[in-house]
Amino acid sequence: MRLGELSVMSVLVAMYPAGTILLAALVLRERIAPVQWVGLALALTAAGLLALA
Repeated sequence: MRLGELSVMSVLVAMYPAGTILLAALVLRERIAPVQWVGLALALTAAGLLALA
């Protein structure tokens, strides 16, 4: 039995670079550029809106 939509799952899977950026910031103490923060916020917002639709 499959639950959920494939479109939502594919968007979440495509966001794996966001995890890499966050891990680099937390583990390696790399500086994240402001434009990257904006991109992360927009991507998470878009994924949330897609999940609600």
